[in-house]
Parts: sequence; structure tokens; C-alpha cells
Amino acid sequence: MKSKELESVLIIFITSLSFFLSYFSRIAWSIVSVYSSLKPTELQDSIIFSLFFIGYVIVQIPSGFIANSYPKVTSITSLLGLSFASFLSGYANSIAFEYFSSLLMGLFAGWIYPTTIRILSCKFSGKELPIAIGYYSLAWPLSIVLAGVTLPYLSINFGWRFPYYLISIISLFTALSYLPMPIKNSKIERKSLFLVAKNRNVLIVSFSGFLFFLSYWIITLYAYKYFLTLGMNSYIAGLTYSMLALAGIPSTVIAGYIIRKIGIKNSLAFFEGIYGLLTFNFSYYLSMIQIFIIASIMGFVRFIITPANSSAVSVIDIKNAGSVSGFANFFWQSSGILAPLIASIIITSLGFKLLWLFSGFIIILSSIIYLFLLKIKE
Repeated sequence: MKSKELESVLIIFITSLSFFLSYFSRIAWSIVSVYSSLKPTELQDSIIFSLFFIGYVIVQIPSGFIANSYPKVTSITSLLGLSFASFLSGYANSIAFEYFSSLLMGLFAGWIYPTTIRILSCKFSGKELPIAIGYYSLAWPLSIVLAGVTLPYLSINFGWRFPYYLISIISLFTALSYLPMPIKNSKIERKSLFLVAKNRNVLIVSFSGFLFFLSYWIITLYAYKYFLTLGMNSYIAGLTYSMLALAGIPSTVIAGYIIRKIGIKNSLAFFEGIYGLLTFNFSYYLSMIQIFIIASIMGFVRFIITPANSSAVSVIDIKNAGSVSGFANFFWQSSGILAPLIASIIITSLGFKLLWLFSGFIIILSSIIYLFLLKIKE
């Protein structure tokens, strides 16, 4: 393998691992909390989730602008902070301490997405970019698959604190791996927040993405508990949870080619529409096999949407990919603040069936907005 090819592979691998850690850390509590000695209530769980996302979204816009100039520095700093915050989450001896740790974890994890997108947009261009982002996005389904497969086992056999200590160690070594990485910035056209926000496509992607992620976080954060209510044991529920992403591994690999073939806009509208319809089906439980199959198809479809989102923010203004992705991701992840609170209200008052109907409707609304309003050059 040539040195330039090796360099490209290493950049994709390390940025993907960084993204994996930022995502794995935020979904870990959705499974670990079941086994926690702190015994959180439904409301306390929702507050822990929301605090993570509050910290996460606060830094999105500044991290995007700073990442335009200093992607290497922000990558190392964010991962070192994530390592520290993960250690504190494992060490927490009260719910109040867990609140603080979750907020701190979000503050550091929030830098990773805009920073890594900026690094990829520096290294790759043209039709290479969606392919690279497709491989990079593998981190997303892998984090869910590994969460479902490993976290119940690790929590039962080594204690609920152990997964957080493991995240802390891996984050530390990933931060150090950036030190020798050759990251050269391309020239950037600095834009104020006002000019970025004036871009019609940025606003559409931000708002429509907010709607999609509002439902997505409800599914991701509450599916494991839902599976337990259906009578599944811890390991079967974890495996079914993993299926929400397992089929996303091959779909993420081919996603770049699909997006290049049918376009970013069409990919977002079509696959979000399918995902919304599949979410409706969660409300009509017939058997564990049915749930397993639906979760598998959702995993395949979901992880074509992921690189399509990232490709959209990359091409809207490629010279300012960091600030655009940071601005859009601010709204995408803001949904994570509301999602746990909305879900806890619907679950306690109306039940899971209405929760899935609500989520499916919101996703389909997002796909319609993309179809009729998004106008981007590809």
C-alpha cells in the first residue's frame, strides 16, 4: 500500500474511532442504567440523557468554527476530556454526581463530530468525500451493535462501572494517536455565524435533521427498555437492540455509492420515509421474530441516512464544512435534550405504542421537508 493510501486509511480509521467513542459514550447509559446500583427512576434517566445533550449542543457551533483552523488540537482535547468525563461517570456514587458527569461528557464529546468532518473534508474531495464519509460512518452502527452485545455482559459480570472505565482508557489512547497524524488544513473562507445561518440549505438540513433525530434518539435510548417489557431476557434484548444497527454495517459501506448514484437529497427523503414507516410497525407487536426482523431492516435503512446527512453538510459549503456541520449538528443534537423528556411523558401516560407512532410520524415529516425544500448542487 502506498504511503498516501496508508495515510488516508489511517485518517479514516482514527476519525471513525473518535466518532465511535463520542456515540458509544452517549448511548451507554441507556443499557448500563438498568444494572446501575444507583437505581435511577425514569425521570432521572431522562435528566441524565438530557444533560449529556445540553453539554453536547452548547459546543457545536463554536467547535465547528474552531475546527476549521485547529482540527488536530480540538480532536486531542475533546478525546482527553471525554476520557476524564467517562472515568467520572464510572466513579459516580450518586445520581447528582452522574448528572454532573453526563453534562461534562457531553461538553467534550460535542467537539468530535464537526472536528472529524473537517478533517475528512481537508483530506478528501469530490466523489471521494461521500465514499470516505461512508466508511467513517461505520462507527455509528458499530457503536450500537457493540453496545447491545457487550454492555449487558460487561455490566452483569464486571459491574456497571466497568464499561465507563473502558471508554476512558480507549479515549485516552485515541487522543494520543492524533499526535503523529499529518493533518494539513486547506485554505478556508471564514464566515460569521450570521452568514452560515443565512444559507437556506443549512437551515433546511438543520430543521429537518432536528425532526429526524428527535425520533431517532427516542428509539435509540428507549428501545432496550421496550424489548425488556416484551419479556425478552437481558441478552436477547441486547441482541435485538444490536439489530437496530447490525445491518447498518454493510449498508454504511455501500451508502456512499448509493448516495453518489441517486443523490444526497433523494437518499435523505427516500430512506427517511422508509425508516418512519418501519418505526410505525414497532407499535404492532406480534412476536419476537417480527420485532427482530423490523429492527434489522431499520438498521440497514438508518445507516444510509447517516452518511447522507454528513454528505449534505459537507457539500453545502465545502470550504466551511466544520462550521456548517457544527451549526447543523447543534440542531440535530438539540433534539436529544427534548427526546428523553418527551419519551418519558409519553411512556408513563400513554405507553410505548403511542411513542412509536409519534416517532414514525415525525420522521416521515422530516423526509417530506427534504424532498420538497432542499436544493443543493451535487
